[in-house]
Amino acid sequence: MKLKLFAMVMASTITLTLTACNDEQAPAPFQMPPQAVDFITVTTTDVAFNQHLPARAVASAIADVRPQVTGIVKQRLFEEGSRVGAGQALYQIDDTIYQANLQSAKAELVRTQANLKSAKAELARYKQLLKDKAASAQQYDQVNANYLAVLAELDVRKAAIHKAQVDIEYTKVKAPIGGQISKSNVTVGALVTAGQAQTLATITQLDPIYFDMVQSNKELRDVRNRLASGELSKVKQTAQLTFGDNDNYPHLGELKFNEVRTNPSTDTVTLRAEFSNPEHNLLPGMFAQIDLTQAVRENSILVPQSAVSFDKQGHANVFVLLEGNKVGIKQIRIGRSIGKNWLALSGLESGDKVITTGLQKIGPGATVSPVMPTSDAAKQG
Repeated sequence: MKLKLFAMVMASTITLTLTACNDEQAPAPFQMPPQAVDFITVTTTDVAFNQHLPARAVASAIADVRPQVTGIVKQRLFEEGSRVGAGQALYQIDDTIYQANLQSAKAELVRTQANLKSAKAELARYKQLLKDKAASAQQYDQVNANYLAVLAELDVRKAAIHKAQVDIEYTKVKAPIGGQISKSNVTVGALVTAGQAQTLATITQLDPIYFDMVQSNKELRDVRNRLASGELSKVKQTAQLTFGDNDNYPHLGELKFNEVRTNPSTDTVTLRAEFSNPEHNLLPGMFAQIDLTQAVRENSILVPQSAVSFDKQGHANVFVLLEGNKVGIKQIRIGRSIGKNWLALSGLESGDKVITTGLQKIGPGATVSPVMPTSDAAKQG
């Protein structure tokens, strides 16, 4: 009986000992490490308000060359398709008749000058006769009227000489503007007439060159209203011409004006930008895209689009890093997109740390392991 009691006590002791050993060796419950996240520290910056608009090139000036006198074309003085300067001679029209007209006008002037000398002497004589009462007042008036008529004729003869000289000048047809000239529509030996409908050639001015674009009246009105409210500031309205990815025109353009009328069919307004075109690479009729800077919003905050989430009510939210590496949430109001960012109109302040990665694995109040960003600016771009 004593042996059985002893055996039972020993068994209980061994069981308690083994249980105690097992309790001491049991592993602690597994805990997930804090989620690693990236973040950026937002800062204020000046944001340009750009519009990306399709545009079409228009020549800054086009001039049709027409003759101003009648005659036979004796010479063509330009190379077709070449660049010509304003005032450059393009055609020579036979000036034989106009040279003869000039000589005739000069001869008429000499004759009129002689008549004027005679009329002036006669007027002086009749003035003395009238004083001596040897001639009547009527006779004096007739002589004076003849003198005045000859004097007026002198001006007519001078005008005739000037016209003849102008006609001779017009026999050399000159370029009214500088630019690139078209092919010639007439050949040497052709008869041309003053004011004819057919053009001799056409000159297109390519430098500078215009690009016309259309913007919705709503967008234009929105920018103007925000300028008036002080939210946006005025800037020199510049234009960047682009033909595709990484194919930007090297010269910035400048907005010249916008139409004062709205297209009633499309509710759009036409705008025109001017670009320097020294190499003549831009040609009328070509299409491109223009980034037009219309205003600037100062002290603005940009937040990466990937860091913004939207709740069921459509409100925009971002996770922010708080003290102790805790996660907080802020509701923000966003405006337009700027590149890969949203413009935050409200809800964020300069210095806020916005979490940009791991958003699906965190929530308000969670503890995270933040990764120091290498460049906030790079992450915002």
